[in-house]
Amino acid sequence: MGWRETGIMDERLLFVAACLEDEETMTGLCAAFEISRKTGYKWLGRYRELGPEGLHDRPRAPLNHGRATPAAVVERIVAEKEAHPLWGPKKIVARLARVEAGIAWPSASTAGAILERHGLVGRRRARWKGAGNGPWPEPDAPNAVWTGDHKGWFRTRDGWRCDPLTVMDAKSRYLLALETTGSTGEQEAWPVFERLFCEHGLPDRIRTDNGAPFAAAGVTGLTPLSLRFVRLGIALERIDPGKPQQNGKHERFHLTMLPLAKAPAADRAAQAEAFKAFRREYNWERPHETLGMDTPAEHYRPSTRKMPASPPEPDYPAEAAVRKVRHNGAVKWRGGEIYVSATLAGEPVAIEETESGEWAMRFYAHRLGFIDDKHARLVRKSALQPRPAGAFADQKRGEL
Repeated sequence: MGWRETGIMDERLLFVAACLEDEETMTGLCAAFEISRKTGYKWLGRYRELGPEGLHDRPRAPLNHGRATPAAVVERIVAEKEAHPLWGPKKIVARLARVEAGIAWPSASTAGAILERHGLVGRRRARWKGAGNGPWPEPDAPNAVWTGDHKGWFRTRDGWRCDPLTVMDAKSRYLLALETTGSTGEQEAWPVFERLFCEHGLPDRIRTDNGAPFAAAGVTGLTPLSLRFVRLGIALERIDPGKPQQNGKHERFHLTMLPLAKAPAADRAAQAEAFKAFRREYNWERPHETLGMDTPAEHYRPSTRKMPASPPEPDYPAEAAVRKVRHNGAVKWRGGEIYVSATLAGEPVAIEETESGEWAMRFYAHRLGFIDDKHARLVRKSALQPRPAGAFADQKRGEL
């Protein structure tokens, strides 16, 4: 049976004590403790050499073996981790294999064990489980979708409030912008996007949440910033309220940059430099698992849609009823007014009859909503109420 399962160390001490009393033979004592004579002599010898500490189990793994990772490789893995504290073993091994391809680097699990032995493995963070794409189609190329958001604000060490503005290409994960804006206002966000459009061209769509400066609480949801996007032919994708997982890839990135907020720089200028260094590393050095451990810079390319010198005029069809939004945010309709949005004051909007007989309003290609005739207001969703044939012709002859 061997040592009894309860109190192995106690059993060994009792055995040694009985041996030292020299009242029983070794054979008798080993039989009483249900161990072999070889085991009995082993523990007695260890006690005489090391005292009670000698009765502890010793590690069974050899100090060195033929498959041990060479010391130079261990040093490079440790050095890479110290240079990139936020990277895990997969990214470290991928990075080393990229820059020093002639070396036989160990597996990620072996690298993880090396880092753990050196005390360089912290508590593992829970992974973001968001699906990351909401109800929209997956982007099939760079610039199909850009995602944007303001990371939660923090203060630099001199007390300045930083509201980081982050913009990313959804397909390549290329970090287009990480800016030290001081608010969520349009006056700081637009210069960032204007620069990005000039440098990289225009995306097809921009996905954001429903907060400032991207969306407003009104029926149209338009803000001065999103109005600029629409003028440039960029479609708006807004996640549902309380559904951050619909922009999960961007939210996951915010977890990656969280340590920057927890260790703020001295002031705004220093924080901008820290953001610049982080963005360079993220795009050009940090392997990304969903990209096959490539870097985002290897997958991103500029858009073929160039930033125009000035936004084009809307191309509304001849059969549409075009109305200019008044200074109070309303348009004339059937002898009365329909409130649209103060953001659109002075802008032309088109009112068109749908196949179901409703009246839909749009600004450029962006659908603003549907006219609720009964309550003389604009609503976001269609009521799917069919109108009688010829209604559009009657309106054109009459109130239109």
